[in-house]
Amino acid sequence: MSRKEKIKSNWAEPSTTAENEKLPGYLKWAWASRALSLGLNFILIMQLTYYCTDMLGMKAGLVGGLLLASKIFDGVTDVFAGFVIDRTHTKWGKARPYEIFIIFVWVFTILLFSAPNIGTVGKAVFVFILYTLINSVCATFLYAGDAVYLARSVRSESNRVSLMSFNGGIVMLFSLVVSMVMPLLIAKVGVNKAGWTVIALIFGIPCAVLGMLRFIFVKEVAMDEQQEQIDRQKIPLKTSLKSIFKNKYIWLLAGMTLVVQFSSNMSTAVNTYYFKYIMGDISLASIVSISSLATPFILLVFPILSRKFGTVALLRAGALLGVCGYAIRILGGANLITLIIGSFVGSSAVVPINMMISIYLIDCMDYGEWKNGIRVEGMLGSVNSFCSKVGSGLASGIVGFVMGLAGYDGMLAVQSQTANISIIILFNYLPLVLGIIFFALTVLYKLDKELPQIKIDLAQKRKNGFENMK
Repeated sequence: MSRKEKIKSNWAEPSTTAENEKLPGYLKWAWASRALSLGLNFILIMQLTYYCTDMLGMKAGLVGGLLLASKIFDGVTDVFAGFVIDRTHTKWGKARPYEIFIIFVWVFTILLFSAPNIGTVGKAVFVFILYTLINSVCATFLYAGDAVYLARSVRSESNRVSLMSFNGGIVMLFSLVVSMVMPLLIAKVGVNKAGWTVIALIFGIPCAVLGMLRFIFVKEVAMDEQQEQIDRQKIPLKTSLKSIFKNKYIWLLAGMTLVVQFSSNMSTAVNTYYFKYIMGDISLASIVSISSLATPFILLVFPILSRKFGTVALLRAGALLGVCGYAIRILGGANLITLIIGSFVGSSAVVPINMMISIYLIDCMDYGEWKNGIRVEGMLGSVNSFCSKVGSGLASGIVGFVMGLAGYDGMLAVQSQTANISIIILFNYLPLVLGIIFFALTVLYKLDKELPQIKIDLAQKRKNGFENMK
């Protein structure tokens, strides 16, 4: 960091306020590091159904059942993780210590794609345990602490939006590049079970190191003494749960997250099947992915658009574009041009909610504190985390179930017409329906209208002290 930058940055100084906060240049890169690592992990995990059916010889229905069954644990672990984070107070902070789980995410992922030949039952147990550890334990703590970490590391809302815009652009740009490379990597390296271990190692080793940069360089600096005293009060689990259930906006937001994750991850999970059996060439998926390279650059103007129209307005606009994108893909069928255009337009749907989710969660924290008189952070983030993983699990599970019912057999070079139709439905039609549901939820989400008054009331309550909070 240069001398000039040191003079300008006041981020780590205790006296810094939200109004005069200036971030060091390296902070945005450090913040994006763990999100990028986890984002690349999910791209690989979305290939698990294909790996299990075509490499391990497992039935698609069995794989779908395993992935869905693992979600039973998420409800318990998400509440537990949020409760633990809310009661954490260490020299590193409240959420920062749990960044260590990114290393375990990659260790378990490498093991997952190195399944031994131990029979169908043995493979099923092996896949279930590793998939559950990745999602129900490691990813749970990472997701539950993300918004809490941001709220305590950056004071200014405008700085948070800028940081998350950069974060989203970096994650999406690299994710798109990896999405383009992945089909080629599968076609060249992932032709057998051993090749998938190599792919997991190629991703896992550098990404585990990359993911720890946020923990190393980003400190929790944003808490004042009064708020710290409030946070240290041990709120009973029953009281925290009651507060969450009364927070209508976290449930609307979590519903949007579930639908978006379900739709986008389902498209990713069935993507390889679609290009292999419908388009006839897996490598064409890379060409279609190129169309989405422009999306990260939209995030460069996101802070400007956010200040002009608001983050919620952008959320609704993205949802509407998503519906249009899937409609274009359906109308064009197997035409490569309409597939490229529809994919590009459709990818806009996930930009605001995926990239700004921590901003929306912090707003929901403010609403919950305003409405219920107590501030629940970790557990509130866990609600959204749970729905995100349920959506992801439903994506893999539904793909397996539907294709299993349609008679898909990974050992066959040519699939039946029924199996091909199921792939088309999963790739285009079901995401369209989910897109419509997503748009309807954004219309009901009106927290942006209430936030100005909420912030005024909270500022007054904090000024008067915790005793006067309702």
